[in-house]
Parts: sequence; C-alpha cells; structure tokens
Amino acid sequence: MKRDYYFDNAKFILIFLVVAGHVISPYRHDEQWLLTLYQFIYTFHMPAFILLAGYFSSNYDKKGYYVKIVTRLAIPYVILQTIYTLYYNGLYPNTNFDLQYFTPRWAMWFLLSMIAWKLLLPIFAKYRWSITLPIVFLIGLSVGFIQVPERFLSLDRTFYFFPFFLIGYYLSKTDLFSIIRKNQGKYQLFSAGFMGILLIGIFISTTDIGSGSAILYGTNVYESMHDMYLRFVMYTISFFVTIAFFTFIPASQNVFTGIGSRSFYVYILHGFIIKWFFETSLGQSVQSIPDYFLLFIISILVTVLTGNAIIVRLIRKPFLYVKETFSIKNG
Repeated sequence: MKRDYYFDNAKFILIFLVVAGHVISPYRHDEQWLLTLYQFIYTFHMPAFILLAGYFSSNYDKKGYYVKIVTRLAIPYVILQTIYTLYYNGLYPNTNFDLQYFTPRWAMWFLLSMIAWKLLLPIFAKYRWSITLPIVFLIGLSVGFIQVPERFLSLDRTFYFFPFFLIGYYLSKTDLFSIIRKNQGKYQLFSAGFMGILLIGIFISTTDIGSGSAILYGTNVYESMHDMYLRFVMYTISFFVTIAFFTFIPASQNVFTGIGSRSFYVYILHGFIIKWFFETSLGQSVQSIPDYFLLFIISILVTVLTGNAIIVRLIRKPFLYVKETFSIKNG
C-alpha cells in the first residue's frame, strides 16, 4: 500500500521536535526564550504524535493484533530498557542503575504507554466517542491527584495522554484530515495567529510557571484544585495547537519524508547520542546564543543520522528476528 506523504512529513517534523526538545532540555532555564520554545514544543509535539498513533490503530479487531503488541512494543521495550540501563551504567560510572522493567528509562515511557493504549483501545472503541472521551478526560484530570511511585509503569503519563490516542482513533472514522489538507490555505493564517499568541503567552508566563514543564509531561501532582483547572486548560490548548500544527504539513514528498516513515527508530536511538553529548566538554560548556543555535544543528544531525535508511536496516534486523521467532512459536 502506497504511503501517505502527508503523515510521514508530519511524523518527521514531530520526531525532530522530540529530539530538539530533549537536546535543549538541560539548558532551557538558562534563557527565557529557550524555556519558552521548549514549553511551546511540549504543548503539542507528543499530543500530536500520540494522536497519530491512535489514528493508525483502527485494526484492533483484526487477527494478530495482540501478537503485534508483544513483538513490536513489549519485546523491543524489554530489550531497550535493558540496553539503556547498561548504557547508563557505562556512561555514568559513579552511579549504579538497577535493571527495572516497571520504571521506564527516560524516553522509554512512550513504549510502555503505547502498550497500555493499544490494550485499552478495544475496550473503549466499542462505545461512541460522546461516552468514552469524557470518561478518559476525567481520568486524565483525576490522575493528577495520585502520586505514582517512581513513575511505576508510566501510569501518570499513560492516563494523561490517553485522550489524545483515543481522539486519534475516532478521527480515523472522519474526514477531518482530508478537510484540513484541502483547506490549508484558509486555516494557516488562523493557525499561525493562534500559535503566535500562545508563544507570547508562554513567554510572559514562564517566570510564574516555575516547574511548569511537569504540567506538560502530565507528571505533576496537584497541590490544589487550581492545578486541576490548569491541566484542563492545558488539555484545551494542546488539542487546538495540535490541530493548528497539522494545517502546516506539506502533502508532497520531500527529502525528509523517508525519515518520517522511520520515526520509531529515531525515537529509540537518539537518546544514546544525546545522553553522551551531555557528558562531553562541548555539551557541558553550552552557555551562549551561538551555542544554543548549535544545539538545533545537532538536533537535525541526530534526527537525520538515526533515521538514515542504512542505520535503520541494521537496527531492524534483530527486532525482525525476534518478531519472526515469536510468530513461528505462536503461529
């Protein structure tokens, strides 16, 4: 089946923003504009990514659905969690990292949450969106009252982002993306205005947000009812800025389109390079505007390298072997 370049282009931009967000994360408090950019990225890049994941999960009732969850998500998670733990122990010699499978390392939370979303989808998809979406949004709001010990199973992020996954599934039954693509010229001015206002708003409020980044991760624990209202506002903002983002995606094939089709590998590989970079003398000397622009160049290079077809082909082989082995045993 021919790939849709529109969605591959969207995934490339989103995975680049994931990499860029992780690259600038340690330095975001050095400059207000950098913190503003970081928080702006985090208002929509994961919601949009997760929405697309839900959009392409409409085959939950087909044979082999649960086997694919194991071979494409669960086994890779166990392998990567093990490798990342060993890597951390080598990278940070003065710290001992225990091998834990219920507490995901860094970006591995996404794989663990994806397993949960895939398992939950057949249950919620049986009912109309008017019933299920209010329920999952209420769950997402309520989980902020609970302190998840040591990010156990990434439950806080799982339930916080699940509404976007479910929205994506329901959108696969509509023509929303077709409408957006046919009327991009009409919507882009409004989208640009909304995103510009949001950027200005974040810039003005960054001095008052404090630890506001946790709000964007869905990991903050409420200290008062005000925090729950703030999460509701964040849900609303994230939804609209996500839709606005999709009005700017080109539909034609570009030089970066192929990397978008390999975004999964960019996601699982970029952490090895970035974590190493933070420990280098260059990574620890970033402190001026030219250095910050260098970070964005590094983000591009890491995205292109980890999404390179040759690199992905080499990395994919062991996962395909595991998949084929599991399929034979369970065929």
